[in-house]
Amino acid sequence: MLYWECKRRLAELRTFRELVRTYFAGTGFDTRGRRHASESVIPLRSEINKMIPETVRSCYRVGQSVSLSYIDPSSGVSGHINTIENIFSLDRFRIPVSKMIDYLDRTIGIYERELVKLQRASWNPFYWLKLGFLWALGFPFRILGAAGFNARALEESLGGKIVKAVVGFVVFLAALLQVLSLLGLPTGWKDLARFVHK
Repeated sequence: MLYWECKRRLAELRTFRELVRTYFAGTGFDTRGRRHASESVIPLRSEINKMIPETVRSCYRVGQSVSLSYIDPSSGVSGHINTIENIFSLDRFRIPVSKMIDYLDRTIGIYERELVKLQRASWNPFYWLKLGFLWALGFPFRILGAAGFNARALEESLGGKIVKAVVGFVVFLAALLQVLSLLGLPTGWKDLARFVHK
């Protein structure tokens, strides 16, 4: 993830958290225990719903789960509930909204730490060389993906890893020979063979 993507996702997560906090602060319960929103916060529900898919993606992007195990007390059926996707149904499951906000806060904390690391890394030329190198390694798989193949599955297969290793070695060797040539050192095959035998 690049610095700018991390910064954008962090800003979106903070905005989403503030919308959720404002919305639920403007709700109350009736005598039957059902939640009702005041007129002033009803428009926020639409904004929250629009942001839910990207918020879930941002959480999963850094490995933060937003699901919890749930057992229905009446039937005993168990499963996992995504607290963000089911934000307006949490009362029905008797899950406090604060549980979902806890997940959000953890994700925001991860992004804040990552942003500091990425900001430092963005000034490091070796960071950009590494990104360029990784981009070059994945290029053949992006071509296959454009042709309709499942690029991710191919890249993660044993054959894909071997291809990446070979391409990586060739790119590294070419870069090394170019550096040696720029330094004025001999880079012919006979010169290299002589150097290896020494």
